[in-house]
Amino acid sequence: MNKSLAHLLICSLVASVLLSGCGGGASFPAAEAGTQDADMQAFLKDNKLYKKAQKTASGIYYVMEKEGEGANPTLEDQVTVHYHGMLLNGKVFDSSVDRGEPATFPLRGVVKGWQEAVPLLKPGGKGKFIIPSALAYGERGAGADIPPNSPLVFDIELFSPEEAEKLKAEAAKKAQAAALEQATKDDVLIKNHLAKLNIDAKSTSSGIYYTMEKEGKGANPTATSKVEVHYHGTLLDGTVFDSSVDRGKTIEFGLNQVVKGWQEAIPLLKPGGKGTFYIPSGLCYGPNPRPGGKIPPNAVLIFDVELFKVK
Repeated sequence: MNKSLAHLLICSLVASVLLSGCGGGASFPAAEAGTQDADMQAFLKDNKLYKKAQKTASGIYYVMEKEGEGANPTLEDQVTVHYHGMLLNGKVFDSSVDRGEPATFPLRGVVKGWQEAVPLLKPGGKGKFIIPSALAYGERGAGADIPPNSPLVFDIELFSPEEAEKLKAEAAKKAQAAALEQATKDDVLIKNHLAKLNIDAKSTSSGIYYTMEKEGKGANPTATSKVEVHYHGTLLDGTVFDSSVDRGKTIEFGLNQVVKGWQEAIPLLKPGGKGTFYIPSGLCYGPNPRPGGKIPPNAVLIFDVELFKVK
C-alpha cells in the first residue's frame, strides 16, 4: 500500500462487517442514473460480469472466481493476500501482483470495504470486488491516484498461512537478489560520476563513497548519538531534493532514526567536520521513495554534510 497497500488502506475507523449478499446475481434493481451504483453496474456489464455478480447489503458488488477451502477470516485475523487495485476506468493505482510481493495486514487495520470483502473469501479463494467510495476513501480520495468519491475495483486472492509463508520467503529471496543487482549498478554509477568530475574519493565496505572537505575535532558520533547538522541533498544529475542549507536552519536527529546511509556516513565526521557522501540507493530509499517527492526509485543520493554538534 507509489505507496504499498499497508499505507494506502490504513484506516482508524473500525466498523462491524455486513456479509449478507444477494446470492443469485443479475437481480439488482436498476440504479439511478448518475449515481455510483449506476457506474458500478455499468462496469459489471461492460466487463460481462453482471450475471455473475452478487451484492452485499452495504453496496459492494463481487464475483467469485475461485471458492477456496477452509474457514473465512474474521476481523480479528491477520491475512496475506495478493491484490490488484484499479479505478472503474481501468487505471491501476496499486498492485501487490505487479510488485511480486503479497501484502500481510490485520483486517481491523484496513478500510471498511476490505473489512467486508476479504472475509467473503476462504483460503485459496479469489474474487473481484467493486467497492463504493463510502467504504473506501470517500470524499477525501487517497493521494494523486485515487480521486475523491471513487469506487474501487480490487482483484483479491487470499492465501492460507502455509502458502503465505512460502510466498513471503520467495519474495524475500527475489528482493535480496534485486538488491544485490541494484548495488552493483549503483557502484558503477557512482564511480563513473566521480571519474567524470575527477574526484578522488574513499569508500566504505557497504559501497558509500566520500570526500572530506574539513576534518573537524573531537569524538566521532556513535549509532546512538543525537547530532546537529547542515546538509544539502542532490541526485547524480544535480537535482536538489532537500536542503537544510537552503532553508537556513540546521536539523537535529538521533542517528538511529535515519536511513542506513546516514547512520554510516555521519559517524565518519567529527564536530566541525564537513564532507560529501555518495550513497547507493539500497542504503537510502531503494525502490520505494516517498510518493510525489523528487527522489525516483533506486536513486543514488549525494549529501554535503556539515556536523555541528554531537549530543
